Amino acid sequence: MKHETIKTLNKNKMILEMKVPSPGESIKEVEIATWLVKDGDYVEKDQAIAEVDSDKATLELPAEMSGVITLKAEEGDTVAVGAVVCLIDTDAAKPAGSAPAAPASRSSKSRSTESRGSKG
Repeated sequence: MKHETIKTLNKNKMILEMKVPSPGESIKEVEIATWLVKDGDYVEKDQAIAEVDSDKATLELPAEMSGVITLKAEEGDTVAVGAVVCLIDTDAAKPAGSAPAAPASRSSKSRSTESRGSKG
């Protein structure tokens, strides 16, 4: 299910409007429980950017494209299904030196490997 709209601004800039998807037939609105990113962050396609609560479940909202995000709703806001909750500037360049979160987990694995090696 697609729920995105791409707008062209200044003929060169592509902005994606992220809209609240419908979590179910009878659900008309959701609450922005938590933003997992900050306004102005660079997000990757499919990265979880928010958690939204409905009457029945908590769902993660993934970024539909990579780019710089502009939040249009606050945590705790109740928003209608189909409402725009953020914008993604898809033309924005990924900041230099951006590192994924994965290396932190690798370093903890290497520490546990070192610990095993020194015990033997």
